[in-house]
Amino acid sequence: MRYHPKELDRNISFLFLQKVLAFVFLLLFLHTGIVTGSEAAAEQVLGMPASIENETGDTKADFLFKKPKDFLGFRMGRFFPRADSDVFDMITRELTLEKSDFQAWDIGIDLGKNVHQKVDLIFSLDYSKQTKKSEFREFIDEQGLPITQATTYSQVPMTAGIRFLPMPRGRQVGEYAWLPSRIVPFVGLGVGILWYQFKQDGDFVDVATLEMFHAILESSDFVPTGYISGGADIHLLKSAYLTFDLRYSLANHELDQDFVGFDPIDLSGLRLTAGVHWHF
Repeated sequence: MRYHPKELDRNISFLFLQKVLAFVFLLLFLHTGIVTGSEAAAEQVLGMPASIENETGDTKADFLFKKPKDFLGFRMGRFFPRADSDVFDMITRELTLEKSDFQAWDIGIDLGKNVHQKVDLIFSLDYSKQTKKSEFREFIDEQGLPITQATTYSQVPMTAGIRFLPMPRGRQVGEYAWLPSRIVPFVGLGVGILWYQFKQDGDFVDVATLEMFHAILESSDFVPTGYISGGADIHLLKSAYLTFDLRYSLANHELDQDFVGFDPIDLSGLRLTAGVHWHF
C-alpha cells in the first residue's frame, strides 16, 4: 500500500501527537500519585501512635506538622566591591594593587519572619575584610628596596529587608500537615547601616618633596546603605533549606581628613553567597 505524502505527514503527526498525549498523561498520573502518596503518608503518620511514628522517618520527612513562621540561617560567599572612586584609582595607579585585590570572603547571618504567604521580613548581618600588601610602582628607598605598605578594606552591613515570593513556601494538607515547596525563588530590597574601614599602614612618598615617611592613614564610619536582591531557597529536608542569595548594595561616604582632597569613597558592591536556613 502506498501513501500520498500529505497523508503520510498526517499519519506521522497523529502518531507523534499520540505519543505526546501519552507522555503528558503519564506525567499527570505520576504527579498525582506522588502528591496523593505524600498526602496519604501525612495522614497515615498523623494517625499513628508515637512509637510507630518515630520509626517512619522516610515518610515523616515529607511534611511538617505546622507552617514555619520564622527562620535563621548562615551564608558564606564572595564580596565584589565596585571600587569606582578616585581613592581606589590613585592607589591602583601608584601602588602594585588592582581593584580586584579587594574582593573578599563574605560571611552572613540572617534572621527572618514569614509575615504573609508570599512575603518575608529578613534581618541580616554581613562581614567582609581584605588586607593586601603592596609597594610603590615608581619609587624605591635609598637602599634600592621597595617601599611597602598594607591596605585594609572592611565592611559590616546591618540591614532589614523584605523579600517577595512568587509562590508560597508550601501548602496545607488536612488540619495538621504542611508540605514544603521544593524550590522557592525570591526578590527583595532592604536598607540599613554599613560600618566600613579603609586603612593604609606603611611607608609612603611625598610626591612634592620625594621624602619617604611612615604613616597610618584611616577612614571609617557608619553610613546608610540599601540593597536589591534575588535568589532561591531549595528544600533539603524537614525544616532545612539551601539558600542562594545575590545582593547588590549601594553606599558612599566622605573620607576622613587622612585623605584630604578625595571624592567620597565608593562602598557599593555585589555579595554572592550560599548557605543554609532553618525554618521553624
